[in-house]
Amino acid sequence: MSRFAIVRLFVCAVPLFLLGCAQQSQVAATGGDPIRISYSVGPCYGTCPVYQVAIEANGATFFNGERHTSVEGTQQISNNAATFQATLSRLAPWKPETGTTQSTTDCEPRATDQQNYTVIWTNAAFEQAVLEHDTGCHSEAGRQLTETLRSLDSLVGVAPWVRSPAQ
Repeated sequence: MSRFAIVRLFVCAVPLFLLGCAQQSQVAATGGDPIRISYSVGPCYGTCPVYQVAIEANGATFFNGERHTSVEGTQQISNNAATFQATLSRLAPWKPETGTTQSTTDCEPRATDQQNYTVIWTNAAFEQAVLEHDTGCHSEAGRQLTETLRSLDSLVGVAPWVRSPAQ
């Protein structure tokens, strides 16, 4: 290969390489903030509702009722970004570090046969922070977290789909 061809290859390849690095670092820079929060509510040994909810940064909210919910199947609400930010703020004290899964501890006394929540914060780089919580956890911190998680349904507007008004 001639010297001219090597120089030409170098001149063409280096800008493409740098452009690729610039795009990758741009994703990493925006990857820290969550763009989606989802939570699933698991079964108990009874007729507790089983469902999943996801809210995107733009406010789009998705509900999927599996069992013992007023509405089964997939539903969608067009909330706004303020609803997402309110959800993010409400859950902020319990958000684990990105890339980790944290389960609530210090749960004594604990009631068995209660529902479990799994909350997932996902950022633009698709990295996740996961919180698992047993609502049977009756320590002070456990009760506060349970109350916060249960309040999310009203905040994001899916409460009527979870339970009928009589419940």
